[in-house]
Amino acid sequence: MNKLISTFEQLYQLQTNAVEDLSKRLSTQKQLSQRFEKNIAALTSLAEGVGVKQGDSALLMINQSRYKRNIQSVIDWQKQEQALSDLKLRDIKHNLLQEAKREKSLELVMQANRAELQRQAHRTEQKLMDASSAQHWLCRKIAQRHGN
Repeated sequence: MNKLISTFEQLYQLQTNAVEDLSKRLSTQKQLSQRFEKNIAALTSLAEGVGVKQGDSALLMINQSRYKRNIQSVIDWQKQEQALSDLKLRDIKHNLLQEAKREKSLELVMQANRAELQRQAHRTEQKLMDASSAQHWLCRKIAQRHGN
């Protein structure tokens, strides 16, 4: 039984490590998603800041148009990256939940095995005490018979 508990403890430690690893990955992925969100907001603000004014030359208006188009293509690319990042984030959350469930299951099994081991040890100790008491009682009875 001790070997079984030891095996469960090793499995539990591996599971705990997996949960910690996934938690770190989740944190990193959240930061990445937030970074994409900030990039999109900053680029959108930058694109909106470029405006055509009365009296601008045709060349300036063409340059501004190309500039906006280029920024918009970067925004679109960042949105795609953010969508992929959000999908990865969802997958990591799902995996983390599964690993945490496994970790909890192993913890409960370990607790049950430890409790059973303690009950067995208590029963063994009780049997030894009962045997010792019976032996002591028997010795007293024998001594009383020989003493009378």
